Order: sequence, then structure tokens, then C-alpha cells
Amino acid sequence: MIEQHSYWRRDLASFARALEKRYRQKRWSKLTQYKIEKEVFLSFYIIRKLIENKRLKPSVVASRHTVTWYPIIIGATPSTDPKTFVFTYLLYHGWLEEWAPGEICNQFIHSFIFSPFRIPRGDMLGIFFASDRESKTGLYYIKLIPVIDIILSAARNRPIRRTLVRNADGTFKVN
Repeated sequence: MIEQHSYWRRDLASFARALEKRYRQKRWSKLTQYKIEKEVFLSFYIIRKLIENKRLKPSVVASRHTVTWYPIIIGATPSTDPKTFVFTYLLYHGWLEEWAPGEICNQFIHSFIFSPFRIPRGDMLGIFFASDRESKTGLYYIKLIPVIDIILSAARNRPIRRTLVRNADGTFKVN
């Protein structure tokens, strides 16, 4: 299906650049959240198509990325509202898991919960997410750096690992 994968990779690189700017963004709106969800959804859909069509190197497909899983509180109903996550999920009792890009793709593509996590002054640090089925047992969180790494790795067809550094003025920069 994907014959000219260079076009798809170019889009991935563009989405990665847009997501990286979210670290420094100060103003947020409903439109901003829509754009983030669209960029992430389309990126992971493209990545899944590249995986299915064997257009990514095995080192990219087999890479592992840390995701935190928070179990749902017994008897709670899954919530899509980030203001109620603390009453729905055990956010202080999560544990780390290592996922391949394909697993992350499926969760984002089928997401029932998608909520960017940002600190009060504006910087986005990660994303809470879960598919409809998984939201009944728990909530996942991934830092924004691995999301960008996965997207850039697929765009460049080689594993990429970057780090987040806080500048002297308190803003974040990705190396």
C-alpha cells in the first residue's frame, strides 16, 4: 500500500517538529488540544502502516519505550476528563512497562482517553492515554520525548533517543 514512503516520512518529521514545540508553548486552547491529538493520531497511524508494509528497519520496530501504567480504582468508571483522573486511577501507584512502537500505535489509534499533560505555566510533558478496552483496567502515560523519538525514528528509519534539558530560564529544550 505504501509505495512512496518518503512522503509519509516527511509528514512524520513535520509532526515531530510540531510536537517538540509543545514544550515551549504557553497558550493553550481547545484548538491546541485538537491539533496535538491529530498530530499524534496521524503519526502513529502512519507508523503502524509503515510497520505493516515492512518499511521500517527491525531496529526501529523492536525499539522499546517506557510507558507508565496506572490501575483503575476498583468500582470506578473510566473517565476521559483529566480533572477526575485522580479519582478514577491510582496515579500514585503506577509501574513502568517497556513497549514497542507497534503496541503504542494501537493504543493511540484506538484511544478512548487522550489527554496531554502539562504543568500550570504551559509546558507539555507527556500524554495520558488508553484505548476503550484498556481504560476499564487502567490508564497509560508516556513522556513527550519518547513520543517524539518514536515519530522521528520512523521518519528517519533509524532509532533516535533524545533528552530533555531545562534551560537557565526554566524553559525546556530537547537535545
